[in-house]
Amino acid sequence: MPIQLLLFYRVLGVVFLVLAAVTLWEKYRTVRGAVLLPGRILECRKADRTNPRAGAGGYRYLVEVYVNGERLEMETNDSFWFNHDTQKGKSVQVWYNPASPVLERKSMGTELLALAIGAAGVGLLLLH
Repeated sequence: MPIQLLLFYRVLGVVFLVLAAVTLWEKYRTVRGAVLLPGRILECRKADRTNPRAGAGGYRYLVEVYVNGERLEMETNDSFWFNHDTQKGKSVQVWYNPASPVLERKSMGTELLALAIGAAGVGLLLLH
């Protein structure tokens, strides 16, 4: 294998490992200090109506949670390609942080994505 290609793979492998670490760091920065609460999905709506960033796309869940006896309606930080109205009324576990304007759904998706990216990075580093 040419040395330039091998060097490229090594750099790409390191970038993947850093990306996996940053993914996990961002997830746990989001949920640090948060409380896990049960919630109920009220609707799935277009994010551009509620997101202050111009051109925001995708869909988000609007979730009903009760915090200290007070009913709150907050959006999740999801970004779906398509409308998921079939999920209306389902129960979900969400991380509620009063300092955050959105909720984080409890799921292993971020950890699995970081694992896949990290495995690809290790694979690239082990190429000969």
